[in-house]
Amino acid sequence: MSAAEAVRPAPAPRALTGASGERTPGAPVHVLLTGCVAASVAAHGWTAVGGDHGAGWSLVMAAMAVACSFCLPDLVRRPEASGPVRMALSTGVAMAVVHVLMLPLMGGHASGGHPAHHGGAGAGPGAADAVTGGTGSSTMLALIVLELTAAVLAAGLLRRRARTGAGLLR
Repeated sequence: MSAAEAVRPAPAPRALTGASGERTPGAPVHVLLTGCVAASVAAHGWTAVGGDHGAGWSLVMAAMAVACSFCLPDLVRRPEASGPVRMALSTGVAMAVVHVLMLPLMGGHASGGHPAHHGGAGAGPGAADAVTGGTGSSTMLALIVLELTAAVLAAGLLRRRARTGAGLLR
């Protein structure tokens, strides 16, 4: 081994490089996005199995876990492609909206089956439960934050790739 070979940096892992071996723009953001989507799949699965809501909501949360899991394999296998990142962006926003709409519907189940109408004048049941700290609403708010974080990471990654002209593969 020559001295030049001994000081050459090690190649970046496959998840951080494109097909040609070059580092893709936004590689650390891509790793964060992939981790966030994986956490979302796990959180939805955990909420479906261990949530404090009825069987109907468990099925909804299981379906959302499956929907999240469609983004994950392509994010891992094709880090240079923008298609999976776009899918993560749109899915993250859509799920955040669905969870926001679910908050008032889960108001009666989130605090152990007691109706959450003690929050104040004019506040809806979901808002009252979110204020009083019901378990279901706090879990739902955590999921919303996780999904919006994934959407923001995906949007930033797409913008960075568009600015550099890289990663425009489907």
